[in-house]
Amino acid sequence: MNPRPRTLAIVGTDAESSRNAIEGAVANAKEAGLQVVYNRSYPPTTNEFSPIVRAIQASHADVVYVASYPPDSVGLVNAFHEVGLKARLVGGNMVGLQTTSIKTQLGPKLKGLVVYEFWLPTPATNHPGMQAFLARYQAQAAHEGVDALGYYLPPFAYAYLQVVGDAIQGAGTLDQDKLTSYIHTHAFHTIVGDIRFGEDGDWTKDQVLTVQYHDVKGNDLEQFRGAATETILEPLSLRSGVLVQPYSGIEH
Repeated sequence: MNPRPRTLAIVGTDAESSRNAIEGAVANAKEAGLQVVYNRSYPPTTNEFSPIVRAIQASHADVVYVASYPPDSVGLVNAFHEVGLKARLVGGNMVGLQTTSIKTQLGPKLKGLVVYEFWLPTPATNHPGMQAFLARYQAQAAHEGVDALGYYLPPFAYAYLQVVGDAIQGAGTLDQDKLTSYIHTHAFHTIVGDIRFGEDGDWTKDQVLTVQYHDVKGNDLEQFRGAATETILEPLSLRSGVLVQPYSGIEH
């Protein structure tokens, strides 16, 4: 971002996952030279978010980082628009915005937000086996009445089992220590691409996407079937566009 942002507001629900994310955000802010001008948590039972967003607005932060669960993600996005939040960058690990039902519920209110995704249908992410998996999943999802697209959790859930299955077959055992050793020393070919783990157990190559919503019109599901409404910002190897700023919580 040019000019470089200077101030950061942090908000999130008072629950373990969000607290951990906020702790990381504070550490990252220090490393990035951002001054934290607002840092508050709210109870998980909160259902009125406008006062919180007004307080964030009053901080005049360049960047607003949010660590939220699905119900409060929806409540906060609605409050952004009710208050007319203005900042250069708004988003974070807002859990729930990745699901088809919430995307179609919020529609154009998603525009400008920068959040994470696990998988989107692009030429760079369309690895062997993915289309066959999605065809099977989506047919079943329609019957069961669950996530119609299945882009959020199902691809990596299936890939996790591919890793476990290949490790069991490759190591020839169910012994946990031997499986761990095998997983740490081999690459796995999955529907989300090749996965290899480092000594610390993390992926050696980042595959979580950072995306920005744009051009969302109405509440039609079909606009989310491709990647036309989301720009991939990171990883750089998958980048499909540039960050659009500033964010404005007022629909145009």
